[in-house]
Amino acid sequence: MSDIASKKLNNTSFQIQPDLDHKFRTKVVQDVIHGCLVEELCDYVYSTETANKKAASLAEIVRNKISDLNLPQYRYVVHVVIGEQRGEGVKVAARCLWDSDADGHAFDNFISETFFCNITVFGLYYY
Repeated sequence: MSDIASKKLNNTSFQIQPDLDHKFRTKVVQDVIHGCLVEELCDYVYSTETANKKAASLAEIVRNKISDLNLPQYRYVVHVVIGEQRGEGVKVAARCLWDSDADGHAFDNFISETFFCNITVFGLYYY
């Protein structure tokens, strides 16, 4: 093998798992979600006209705060559900195929007398 080809091979390396210090930590992310829920929704009054904007705003706030954790090579999916509280039960579910060693998820709920909110964050390690 020539020297040029050898240098090209040595310069390219792929990390297929995150370092232990930079792994998705469910508890840390859940604490961030909880803080955002309490901060943003403690004075919120549910309205069908404002629920979509509030959900989009919450998703952006959570995504920005999760990005501040500086986990290299992670991509995030933030899913927010806001609904009116009428006494019925609600189940939120997701199904994914992923690398259980590198990827993760965290969620938290906020429930008031007039509405509920569920936020789920999926952290996907980008190879």
